[in-house]
Amino acid sequence: MTIEGLHHIGIYTKSVDESLAFYMEVLEFQKQWRGIVDHPTGKLDVAVISIGDCTIELVRPADLSVIASKAGPVQHVALKVSHIDAHVKKLKKRGIELHPAKIESLPTLLNGVKHIFLYGPSGERIELAEEYNARSEPAPPK
Repeated sequence: MTIEGLHHIGIYTKSVDESLAFYMEVLEFQKQWRGIVDHPTGKLDVAVISIGDCTIELVRPADLSVIASKAGPVQHVALKVSHIDAHVKKLKKRGIELHPAKIESLPTLLNGVKHIFLYGPSGERIELAEEYNARSEPAPPK
């Protein structure tokens, strides 16, 4: 067996329509596929979206009680960005709540990572992460 890479990230959602709007309008993903999937648990509303080499499968489960109200074993999905400041400015303009309110810098993670979190419409935790060279770039202001 040879693992070739990540195929997709699956996210349970209460509403595929609401999640599609969020990911396409706010995070600029493109819809690749949308349909109903016959599954042993019932008919599932599913959409597949992507941006760059990141693919997300949005699934409305037949039993909505399986959607966790808090982060589970997969604590967040991190999306790689460039120019994180510009992304944060656009998100704030749209009224998206960010956690923490300002970009954090982690100079000891890899060679340095600036990051911030937001939540999707079904409570999924999304990280925007930009790598930088902590040795040559100053950390963002606190």
